[in-house]
Amino acid sequence: MPLLHETYSLMAYMPAVFRALGTTLYLSWLSLILGALGGLLLALMRTSGFFPLRWFAVIYTEFFRSVPILIILFFVFYGIPLATGIDLSGFWAATVALSAHASSMMSEVIRAGIESVGRGQWEAAQSSGMTYRQVMRHVVWPQAMQVILPPSVNIYIMVLKESSIASIIGFIELTSTGLLVREAHGGGFVILGIVGIIYFIVCYAISLVGGALERKMKIAGSGVRLDDIR
Repeated sequence: MPLLHETYSLMAYMPAVFRALGTTLYLSWLSLILGALGGLLLALMRTSGFFPLRWFAVIYTEFFRSVPILIILFFVFYGIPLATGIDLSGFWAATVALSAHASSMMSEVIRAGIESVGRGQWEAAQSSGMTYRQVMRHVVWPQAMQVILPPSVNIYIMVLKESSIASIIGFIELTSTGLLVREAHGGGFVILGIVGIIYFIVCYAISLVGGALERKMKIAGSGVRLDDIR
């Protein structure tokens, strides 16, 4: 039973693997938060009546959606120090690259959510004397979130998986830990299978939580209309 023996012998490395999993979750979660904030700003710029803001948001979004994440990571990790003299650690280089990529995706998701609210509701809310902030808070966001949430979960799963490329610049996360364990253990692919299973379990759990939140929002009837807040 060589496979069983190899699996048993890898148990000593599991604490390091789970610490690396925590690092991966932290990196991906921070990148998603920053990406969501950037995506919100870009979405508001895309819906702005000021042409230069719309132009910048379109160029940014299309650029970072089109360029492979690996090239973005290399540019951030190697290019920024050359251009500015500021050295970024592997963690922050990966965070910036993942956030830039996630923000381009989130901007389209958030814009779609905002635009899913009928123009008539905007006009009715504004004609009732509500400010732009009140319209967004009480009328637009409760409805837009039903559109935004499902693809946002998929984007987080994407960011989580993309974080594995940080191993290329020497940052120690889950994938790089698996590769290091494989080298220290003298080869074999069992540890890579274990890492793959961990990714599957985490991503599947995230999708289940996202699905539960989506169903809860629909059951709660979060599609608020102007009449609901008068």
